[in-house]
Amino acid sequence: MTAGFSITVAIGATTIAAIYMTVFSFVKEPLRQKINALIIAGAGGVYWSSGLGFYEFPLGIIMIFLAYKGLKNYKYLALGWIVHTIYDLLHHYYGNPIIPMAPASSAGCAICDPILAIWLYFNAPSVFHLFPSRRRHHVS
Repeated sequence: MTAGFSITVAIGATTIAAIYMTVFSFVKEPLRQKINALIIAGAGGVYWSSGLGFYEFPLGIIMIFLAYKGLKNYKYLALGWIVHTIYDLLHHYYGNPIIPMAPASSAGCAICDPILAIWLYFNAPSVFHLFPSRRRHHVS
């Protein structure tokens, strides 16, 4: 039996995505894109030996390809997180969780990953530029 989605899992996953985007907002381009490509490549191997047998290996190949293409185009990195989300759901329902000690971790990952995909789709903008400053101007 798999642990279900819950509000706690959703809040935790959303918080992780927000922290990730905030931390990477401090990293200047083009390094931000390169590091995210490396992370996508690594994400392709996190589920190996996690209960789906042979079907886990295509993820590694797909993610390496998307990471390579993502070195030039953020859209491929976004697609990488969408592909990873599919594997998150497969593992949540049919395999083992991404973190063995946390039964709902794949469910959480399936919430976090699409948030990162949306951010990457828009070329990973700094979160500090997403919200305009509300500084008050004093008129003398």
